[in-house]
Amino acid sequence: MESTTRRLPKSLDRLIQMIEKAKTTQTLNPQNARELVLQANIQIEDLVPYADFNHPTADCYGRKLAYDGGWFEVMVMSWNPGDYSSIHNHGHTQWGVVQVFGHTHHMIYHTKDNELRFSKKEILSPGSAIKVNHELIHQMGNATTTPYMTLHVYGCNHCTADVTADAKNFDLEYNRIAHTCGGAFFNLPAENIYDFEPGPKPTEEVFMHYAHLLLDYYNRQEMTEDIREKKQHLFRLLQKHSQLV
Repeated sequence: MESTTRRLPKSLDRLIQMIEKAKTTQTLNPQNARELVLQANIQIEDLVPYADFNHPTADCYGRKLAYDGGWFEVMVMSWNPGDYSSIHNHGHTQWGVVQVFGHTHHMIYHTKDNELRFSKKEILSPGSAIKVNHELIHQMGNATTTPYMTLHVYGCNHCTADVTADAKNFDLEYNRIAHTCGGAFFNLPAENIYDFEPGPKPTEEVFMHYAHLLLDYYNRQEMTEDIREKKQHLFRLLQKHSQLV
């Protein structure tokens, strides 16, 4: 993730000042944080200085840090057609907001009886904003033919740094959860992972959806030996699933 020291656009600076002021009078939560983001009236033009549409395909999406206030941070993501995040949560985040500036494919998940299930599948309309906290497990991506950007604000009322540390990526192809301080990417580099734990078993619907996105992610990269082995592993899993149907 790249940080920047450029002067903030007025609307982002206004949002930051609103968050700082709100902290002095109330405990921030996803609902009032969303209201602040919408009140800031951020426009896509304000995010353009942070565009990163030339990101490597392996990174899943472009990711730039616009502001780090210690206990909250503001990031801007860039999504090319076909870009998708991994299934993930947001670490220590107690409150957060994602505002989208394109028609964004969004999936929310939950676990029950050690099984990963869909809670909701939706298309977010441009300008809409969703609430985020530590409990949210979700995935988002660009299923359109047009690049777009999204704004991400994450905060923790009791943190002084590393708001999104200890985020969990759900690696369904390996039946595990990877603990990371990196992005919500498929195929995270080993240096961005500091722990693993067994993951919940996905439903058939969840696994097949995930496998489709993961295979597309592999196919858009240079076919190295590592990628070839990962594709073969995924194909074996898909064959196993097909035999169970």
